[in-house]
Amino acid sequence: MNVSECAEQLRSSGFEVYTWRPHEGTVEPDLVAKRYGQLFNVYLSFDETKKKEIVSFAKAHNTHVLYVV
Repeated sequence: MNVSECAEQLRSSGFEVYTWRPHEGTVEPDLVAKRYGQLFNVYLSFDETKKKEIVSFAKAHNTHVLYVV
């Protein structure tokens, strides 16, 4: 699934979805989604080696992590 397809699927499920181009080599999410006032960092792949960094990044931005694999 690509970013556009994922964004559309989340929108049809009731999320507000925000997109941008993450900087290469960072742990920025592919999408940010919001539902019922809660933000979610959305990743289109799961990378076990970056899991700690991803969780720390999410906590620093008061978001939850959602992987769409």
